[in-house]
Amino acid sequence: MPDPDAAPPAPPPASPPAWAADLAFALPAALGLLGAGGSMGFFDAPELATSAMGVGVTHPPGHPLWVAVSALARMLPLGPVPFRVALMSGLCLGLTGRLAFGFTHRLARASLAESPALHRWAAPLALGAALLSVLGVAPFAQATRVEVYALAGLLGVALLAASRAPSLSPAARARASVLLHALGGANHHFIAITTAPAALWALGDRLRRGGFTALRRGLIPWAVLGVIGLLPYALLPLRARAAASIVRVRTVGDLWWTVTARAFQKNIGAGVPGTFGENLLDVLDWAGTSLTPFGLLAAVGGLWFVVRRRDEAARDTRDDALALALVAFAGVAARASLGFVAHNPDAAGYLVPAVVALGALGAGFSSRALAAIANAPPAPEGPSRAARAVLVAALVAAPSLAFAPAALSAWRATAPDRGDAPEVITASAWSSVPPRATVLAYAPETAFRLRYAAQVEGERPDVSLVMVPFLPWPGATNALLARDPSLRALVLDQLSHGAPRTDTLTELAQARPLRVELDPHNLIAMIPYVLPRGVLAELRGEPTTLAAVRATAVAHFAAHDALVRALGERPGDLDAPKTREYLLWRSYNDAVFFAGRGARPEARASLRRALAIAPRAAELLGLSEALDAPGEGPIDVRLWLVGGGARRARRE
Repeated sequence: MPDPDAAPPAPPPASPPAWAADLAFALPAALGLLGAGGSMGFFDAPELATSAMGVGVTHPPGHPLWVAVSALARMLPLGPVPFRVALMSGLCLGLTGRLAFGFTHRLARASLAESPALHRWAAPLALGAALLSVLGVAPFAQATRVEVYALAGLLGVALLAASRAPSLSPAARARASVLLHALGGANHHFIAITTAPAALWALGDRLRRGGFTALRRGLIPWAVLGVIGLLPYALLPLRARAAASIVRVRTVGDLWWTVTARAFQKNIGAGVPGTFGENLLDVLDWAGTSLTPFGLLAAVGGLWFVVRRRDEAARDTRDDALALALVAFAGVAARASLGFVAHNPDAAGYLVPAVVALGALGAGFSSRALAAIANAPPAPEGPSRAARAVLVAALVAAPSLAFAPAALSAWRATAPDRGDAPEVITASAWSSVPPRATVLAYAPETAFRLRYAAQVEGERPDVSLVMVPFLPWPGATNALLARDPSLRALVLDQLSHGAPRTDTLTELAQARPLRVELDPHNLIAMIPYVLPRGVLAELRGEPTTLAAVRATAVAHFAAHDALVRALGERPGDLDAPKTREYLLWRSYNDAVFFAGRGARPEARASLRRALAIAPRAAELLGLSEALDAPGEGPIDVRLWLVGGGARRARRE
């Protein structure tokens, strides 16, 4: 009986041309490098950049492999930290494109196997499919900003490639798959789960060929490789004291809390608006936007054409297509089950392996269509020359060249990553903070931006930043109190009651300047003690007067207008979706505050700003109706806090 470890079961197919393989790497890498942004970014990017700079533990699940790799990238003497990390992501995109080309070339060549005269077209058709799979907005958006998804996508596609590599023996495929799957788990374990079908395929193939002997020989190496792949998780307790760690892992319980991402479990599945069907449509919309309709249809057609072939010579190619389809199905179904926020590129980041798998399947369609058109009988039995040209354009050229409009669309969509709106917003926040103040940040993104400015840029070391949403996280309160023990009463209130008590805040405000971010979580209790001061409001130690509120509102609106002008200095920053969302949120909270305080003209002014961005928002329309009603004085704004107006509208 031959040794199953000795050699692959069949000779490898012809190697693809070097020029096409090089372009599959070079074009995505070059576009990723050109599109890399130097801004701290929106969403989780500032927090991740801070972790890269200080080799810290990120938000759950900790992403230790990404932290280790990005910590090396930030040593490059090229621009700010986010730019250096984005360069690493661009390199990951190029490597992903090269690995995808391996699949696409095998599928294209197999589809043209019966037409030797067309073999020369396998490389360009495969290159087009590979480029489409990585240059659409879902993968490309992960290569222009500070995020973990470009590396996660690379590891997922590398697992796919290793599990089906014709140059490796079944034993080597299994070992490589275990290692890559474990490395993926050390980077982003949910995305690694979606690529598990490829690893299971490789392990199953090894056991099918070698039986119990293969299991006996492979079990220990697989376990060792799995442990090696997960070894980066040792970084979590090792960096428990790092200032850049947002989670402090000091116990086994802390490690379990972090790795299982318990903090976010309420925000998945039933915690996300929409049914599974609605989320599935959103996921498919992202995939279609990334691959273009041509690419998505080509993926379905490619799977159909390849799988329906029953000849023995096409068995390996058929297995390649099935492996791609399984990973695509797992990624799409898992993301839809988890919940999907359509406007969030982070949600699209989960789809990178699935999108690449779908894009690769398109090579089977365009190649098979070319062979069918070329081998069709001449007219009148077959299509005329003009009809053949139309068919080639629609079924071959369009899917193969779809990467160009997809890349252009992705470039436009990622323009905010190359802007500096987050820096402008952060500078506006700091400008209203007096020396030796305490700042309470309630929105996670605000906390991330201010933390990045403090730790990476070294701004405002005199200020005590309290990131309110993260105080319950392991070690967060200990780290805060180690820097500022005078905040002990505030911390105890937050942990005991879910929010600081009013008397605790007013006592703190009497001892030092206190600035707070107005938010639905704190507005009602703070309204009597707040003076508007721009992005961050001033919390006083005693109740304020309406006259004082109106007097400070003049400078407050001037600061808002100055922020809008600063955002408008760079083309595109002011119109970026996240910028508009930020301005909407600030104007909404201002309107609620002024209305609750009884400053109705100022509330209407803030409301006009908010309605200019979101004219159909139920909360804004309801508050506007309340302000238009006859009367003076404060308005009960509780119905118009986020969710309140919508609930009232449904009841009516």
